[in-house]
Amino acid sequence: MTKSKLLYISMNSTEKVLGWLYMAFSLLILPTALSWLNGKLAAPMNKGTLNFVYYLTNFVFIVCIFHRFLRDSLICAWRDVWNFIQAVILGYVAYLAASKAMDFLMSHLLPGFSNINDEAITAMAKTNFTLMTIAVVFLVPPVEEVLYRGLIFRNLWQKSKAAAYLLSMAAFAAIHVLGYIGSADITRLLLCFLQYLPAGACLAWTYSKADNILAPTVVHAVVNAVAIGALR
Repeated sequence: MTKSKLLYISMNSTEKVLGWLYMAFSLLILPTALSWLNGKLAAPMNKGTLNFVYYLTNFVFIVCIFHRFLRDSLICAWRDVWNFIQAVILGYVAYLAASKAMDFLMSHLLPGFSNINDEAITAMAKTNFTLMTIAVVFLVPPVEEVLYRGLIFRNLWQKSKAAAYLLSMAAFAAIHVLGYIGSADITRLLLCFLQYLPAGACLAWTYSKADNILAPTVVHAVVNAVAIGALR
C-alpha cells in the first residue's frame, strides 16, 4: 500500500484534542498567568527572561503532548533521509526567495517600515542574547510547526488543500501580531500580518514535500538562527 501524503505519520485523537486545548491555553491564559506570577516575585524577571519562560513552557507541553508524533517523525526522517534533506533544502531556498521578494516590495512601497515583532525580539535579545537564541532556535520552531503545520495544516489537508494552506498561513501570521494589538496601529499590524504569509506558505509546502513535521521545523530553526545571528 502506498502512503497518502500527510497521512503516514498520524496524530491520534488524544493528541489532537490536547493540542487544540493547549493552543487555546497558550494564547489566552498562559501569557497573563506568567505575567501575574512574575509580578508576585520579589525580583521580577525582565521581559526577555519572562518570554523565555513562556517559550520553554510551550516547548515542554508540546513535547509531552505530541511525544509519539515527534518520535515517529524522527524515525521516519532517518528512514527517508534523502527526501527529508531535499525538502529542507528546497523549503529553505523557497523561504529565502519569498522573504527577499517581500522585503523588496516593502522597502519600495513603504520605505522606513519595520516589523514590530522583529523589533521586540531584537530588544529582548539585547537583554539576554543567549536565552533568546535558545528560545528562537530550539524552542519556538518545534512548538509553532507542530501547532500550525501539524495540527492545523495537516488535519485540514484531507478536506481541502487550499483551506489547509490558507488557514494555517493566517493562523501563523496572526500569532506574530496579536500580542501587539493596542500598542501599534491597525495598519502596521496588518502589514506585519501580510509579511508572515509567504513564510507560512513555504513552511507548509516543506511539510507536504517531506511528509514529516521535522522538515519545516529544521527550516524554521535555521531561518531564526540566521536572523538572530545577524543581531550580534
